[in-house]
Amino acid sequence: MVSNNALLAQPRRRQKGQAIAVLIVFIAAFIVAPLCFVCYEMCLYNLAKQQMKACVDSAALAAGATVATSDNLDTSATQVGAKNTAMNMFRKNTILAYSLSDATESSTLPMNPPANKAQLYFQYLDPISRQAVPLGSTNGKIIQVTGAFGFVPFFSKFLKLLGPYPVVERSNGGLPQLDVVLCFDISASMDDFTNVSVVNRYNINKASSQKKQANGYTVLLKGPLYTAFKCTSPTGTALNATFPQELDAGGGAASFSAAGRGVNNGVLAPSAAATSFTDVVVNIDGTSDFSKGITVNGCVFPAGNVGLLVEAARGNFESVAIATAAGVDYSTWGVTPKAGYYAAYQSSAQSQRHPISDAIIAAINFYTIMNNDCDAHFSLVSFGSDPGTTPKQFCDPDYATLGNITDNPSTFVSNGYPNDPMVPLPPNPGVPLVPTAGPAYSNYAQVTTSVQSLIAYGGTNIAGALQYSINQLKDASKGGLGLARPGAKKAIVLFTDGLPTVSSLGGDPTADARAQAVAANTAGIPIYCIGLCLVPSLQAAQTAVLNDTNTNASSGGIAAISGNNAQFYQATNTDELNQVFENVARSLVNLIR
Repeated sequence: MVSNNALLAQPRRRQKGQAIAVLIVFIAAFIVAPLCFVCYEMCLYNLAKQQMKACVDSAALAAGATVATSDNLDTSATQVGAKNTAMNMFRKNTILAYSLSDATESSTLPMNPPANKAQLYFQYLDPISRQAVPLGSTNGKIIQVTGAFGFVPFFSKFLKLLGPYPVVERSNGGLPQLDVVLCFDISASMDDFTNVSVVNRYNINKASSQKKQANGYTVLLKGPLYTAFKCTSPTGTALNATFPQELDAGGGAASFSAAGRGVNNGVLAPSAAATSFTDVVVNIDGTSDFSKGITVNGCVFPAGNVGLLVEAARGNFESVAIATAAGVDYSTWGVTPKAGYYAAYQSSAQSQRHPISDAIIAAINFYTIMNNDCDAHFSLVSFGSDPGTTPKQFCDPDYATLGNITDNPSTFVSNGYPNDPMVPLPPNPGVPLVPTAGPAYSNYAQVTTSVQSLIAYGGTNIAGALQYSINQLKDASKGGLGLARPGAKKAIVLFTDGLPTVSSLGGDPTADARAQAVAANTAGIPIYCIGLCLVPSLQAAQTAVLNDTNTNASSGGIAAISGNNAQFYQATNTDELNQVFENVARSLVNLIR
């Protein structure tokens, strides 16, 4: 039998249970559920941040890769292209299942994108200061991509968190570091394919049975210097096509006189001589026989008038008084002497030097591409008979050891050309690396300026050029000069149109060059080789010395011996030079990824 107390307790228990149930429901509805919603939204927000981070990382990586593989010489265009690539990569992704295909670029920070939409903000940074630089600045070696997504909470209305709330992430795409030395051949053969006229300038007022023309200028030879002098040697001629332009004025063998070089206006011509010549002038219109003529800065050079080329090159056409003193009969030329002819001839002659002028353009493009594509520091080592080690260095005046102008002395004998030094001496610059970090120390301006001054002169001292280049890149603790930046990849680019002919190291020129390739291998420095081969008989010999396949230290190629992924490129005409230098630039960027 149930007691009255028990009966009275049952309703109280039910009431208590109901209260607990209500409390549980209340807690679940108003505390647990919101907490769950908040936790869910926080997880969703964090997922959005993770996905945004992955998206901007891929965009920054794509931007860096675009810059690193560009061959555009315009920095602004390269950087704009990198932004476009980054945006395209970003748009291929999704965040929280929302497509980013309509993402837009923002021009300001902070960004506030619409609900479930995304925006990107781009800027380039200086790697040292980490400050933003204007678009187009070569100091912008880091591309920074900032992304924002308009996050809207799933339970926004319930939680009264309407949004959107920007989910912001940032990523940097850094360009790789490279310290590169370009060894540039300035040996005498580097202008062997300049179109020249070889002239005997003589006085028409002197009686001579040897006169061939009535105007005082006999063109003995014309066309590319190498073929005009009937050269057959694969290593080319020893004659400079553009300077000195004035040879000995005395009739007889074609010897050179230091006193007769450069501007020597007012000097009379000798009587004619049968087999000698007094001047080598560049056909500044680019033809083999000066058949087109040209006007330069208001100075008219009529077609076929080689005499005017000679007198302009000598400085004899700067005024009527000077021309008269030099005995120049210009009455039938249709032009009058005036100031500027010498400068007009010289500037045009410099641009028509082949292949050196083509190689200079290719080298400048190479430096520019590398300057745009990576965080590069540059060195230039010009080399003829000696390697250039300082910016103001000049060629050695002792050049008598090369002997005759060509290997065909029966045509023209030079009497040991040139026993007397060129005046002024040609530049032989070297621009060393600067180990201080930052684009301001890249040497880009210095190397691109110095390379434009180069003149073909001297032998081909590959060993000396490589030795100095390796010493720049080697750590001081290992006996080097320590001019490379810590952590930067190192490389040497060797450009030559021939073979080793001299060595400042005292041994066989080719053996010494290969020995330096061994030293580069030990130091972990690749030597990329560019061989310009305009003489067919040179191709096999040049390939044997520069190739990237034979690693034998005594018979192999410099590229192969140096190892470290070095490559050999050979151009058989000047039109290929730009592409070859661009290929080397691409290979170097691949090396440092």
